[in-house]
Amino acid sequence: MSTSSKSVAINCLPTGNNDMVCYHSRGHLLTEAEQRFYRTGLLPALAGRYHVSFKVRLMDVIGCDGSTRSAAFRKIQAKHLDFVLTTPKTARIIAAIELNDASHNHAHRKTRDAFVADALNSAGIPLLSFPIYSDYRPDVIRHHILSAIKSP
Repeated sequence: MSTSSKSVAINCLPTGNNDMVCYHSRGHLLTEAEQRFYRTGLLPALAGRYHVSFKVRLMDVIGCDGSTRSAAFRKIQAKHLDFVLTTPKTARIIAAIELNDASHNHAHRKTRDAFVADALNSAGIPLLSFPIYSDYRPDVIRHHILSAIKSP
């Protein structure tokens, strides 16, 4: 299943500046690596216990208070999490999950990842990070998730 297939714009819309913008479907919501983790690791690990949301905006998971609210909001508004686990009945947030590929080794990405981890931690939401593998062990993923959500 390729996530890089070329797509064709169906309709173009005027921008109001005598220009046009053409929107197109990206085809798949998840990359191949994310699909593999979700399908072969995460779903079997959860066994229906939690609901999984994809590509969730950080600002939909945490909020900010205080006099520096707008500056704090700007820091979270454009960031996304790979996966968020919630309870099936109430959608209560249980944990966030990030997959770490080679891009997470770059300095700017390490800074971003540290900020996201600190922000989630301050909000009381566990963040689990998993490296990208070609094969996943659901029992190991389950153990990490259960350990994280049981920790104070």
